[in-house]
Amino acid sequence: MRMRFSYLALTLAWLTVAGHAQESGRASEEINPVHSRELIRQWVKTERMISEEKSAWQAEKQQMQDLLEIYGKELSLLNEELNAAGGSAGLVDESKERLETSLNEFREARQFLRETVARLLPRLQNLAKRFPAPLVEELDADIEFLHAPEALEDPRDALKSMIAILNAAERFNRTLTLAEETRVLGNGKQVSVNVLYLGLCRAYYASATGSTAGMGVPSTTDQWQWTEQNEIAEQVRQTISVYLKARQPQLVNLPVQLQTGDTRKTK
Repeated sequence: MRMRFSYLALTLAWLTVAGHAQESGRASEEINPVHSRELIRQWVKTERMISEEKSAWQAEKQQMQDLLEIYGKELSLLNEELNAAGGSAGLVDESKERLETSLNEFREARQFLRETVARLLPRLQNLAKRFPAPLVEELDADIEFLHAPEALEDPRDALKSMIAILNAAERFNRTLTLAEETRVLGNGKQVSVNVLYLGLCRAYYASATGSTAGMGVPSTTDQWQWTEQNEIAEQVRQTISVYLKARQPQLVNLPVQLQTGDTRKTK
């Protein structure tokens, strides 16, 4: 920092030195210029140091004021946030109570679903045993999952599989389905045949050529039961041809076994 010293200040310093010499009884002596210049140099140095300290203090004072202003703003913002948090404490408690209620309801619903699946699972497993081969092949993954121990561990997935099985079974029961399967004859010989399923109630099969033919019905306890009836081979092949639209629609006589056990023919 640049310092300025007035002529008056230097004059006062000189008079001070001269007065000091007179008081010492050396007024008649000539003042030593070297000594006077040294005193003035020391005084100037002291004044410069004072001025520098004053300037430094002014700079630090400004910095401290700036920091105090910043800290004041931060404190004000913090108080606002604390007040806002205190005002929303009731809302937090209310939200927590709602979440706990929803969680309890979810647990109760899951337990109810688990109990329902455990009750329906054996019935659906027994029902799947009576499905024909094409339907079992279509639902293989879902049926296998319902027989696995994990079915009760995840009741939601088990319920999805049960619904998928019932929907597929209903769709199969409303349509005709043609499949190629292998039949084991009475003599132990295996023959490839075409099987026409009339929904879930009945099926007829016949080989492409020859006299191999028969009828199948769902069992009340296990898989389908098949009965050889070679005399209907031609009628079954005609029915399959009509289904494939290979020939014109026509009346075909096929045996129908009623629940009483009687065997009748229908057109």
